[in-house]
Amino acid sequence: MLSLFPQILFLAPFSALLIRIALAVLFAAAAWRHASHDAALTRSWGVVEAIIAAALFVGAWTQAFALLGGVLILVGMYFPRVHIHNRTVASLALVLCLSLLVTGAGALAFDLPL
Repeated sequence: MLSLFPQILFLAPFSALLIRIALAVLFAAAAWRHASHDAALTRSWGVVEAIIAAALFVGAWTQAFALLGGVLILVGMYFPRVHIHNRTVASLALVLCLSLLVTGAGALAFDLPL
């Protein structure tokens, strides 16, 4: 299919950057909300989410952390103790994690393309 705006196709690597930043904000917000709880499991869950958020924001080991983030989202969808976002947001975040897993880190990342 022909592109409607072929002049802006050079910006394609920045799409993964936007996906990484959106997921990092989502995981950081969830980590912030988990940090306010008293239970040790919930706080440790928040620490893992904060590590994922930092790695995705920087772009370090993006595919590995996207996979780990997808697993955390799936677990969080079925266990109410670590559940923060509704199922729609969690489903969209899972799709974003899968997209990063397939496409890679994009522009402005420390990952090297394979």
